Amino acid sequence: MDELVQTLAVPNLINLFAPGRRRALRHWRLAAAAAAACLALYGGWHLARPAVVDQLADAFPPALQMQLGQGMLQQLELQALKPSELSETHRARISAVFSSLQAPHEGAPRHRLLFRSSQLGAAAFTLPSGDIILTDSLVLALPDDGAVLAVLAHELGHQQQRHMLRRLVQEALLPAVAGVVLGDTSWLVSSMAARAPHLKWPQQAEIEADNYAADLLEHNGLSLRLLAEVQEALGGAAGTTGAERAYLSIHPPCAERLAQQRERSAL
Repeated sequence: MDELVQTLAVPNLINLFAPGRRRALRHWRLAAAAAAACLALYGGWHLARPAVVDQLADAFPPALQMQLGQGMLQQLELQALKPSELSETHRARISAVFSSLQAPHEGAPRHRLLFRSSQLGAAAFTLPSGDIILTDSLVLALPDDGAVLAVLAHELGHQQQRHMLRRLVQEALLPAVAGVVLGDTSWLVSSMAARAPHLKWPQQAEIEADNYAADLLEHNGLSLRLLAEVQEALGGAAGTTGAERAYLSIHPPCAERLAQQRERSAL
């Protein structure tokens, strides 16, 4: 009799818990489907994001780019930048040579050279407005004004490719959307101004800026060797100072870049 009760009880227990198992199985299937959908959305967004960033950056009209750059400059001058301590003669000499360069292509990028002293160390970066910030520490770390000119040509390459604008949009997408829609870049300025001098450029952006700089130097009859001298001067010595490391941290030295510079200068 006990065996018969046990025999009858087992199917009853199976039937009793079967609906719960079916519900759990449905829940797991729904959770797996949701996870797969999330992964698909994330993968699709990851693939589409560069195109979205480019389109959004292209949507910034020149007036809005100027507003953004000027707002960032104001914030940086409150937080990190001070008037240059270089002699007026030295600054005037560099400015005169740089302003005399003729653009190698049509549609020369808008730019304005600003000398500043700063605890940032050796730094050079270009704001979306075309303001090129050059710190005293970098000028003093380079061997001569020719190397300084190569740095400025490189920064002009970043401006020509609108690298800073695209990077700001990439790093702060929602404030950038708000800027385009509302015509007000204050959100983007407040979120990105302090980070702008520290943004590390990817290798492709550095190569593109180098290519423009090489075209600019060559078009004006200047030695392409100047580009390689910058990397060699700042990164080749064992006793690289903190100021020099500051420049290299945002413009990382690269064997491929150096090889391309040397190869092009040898032609």
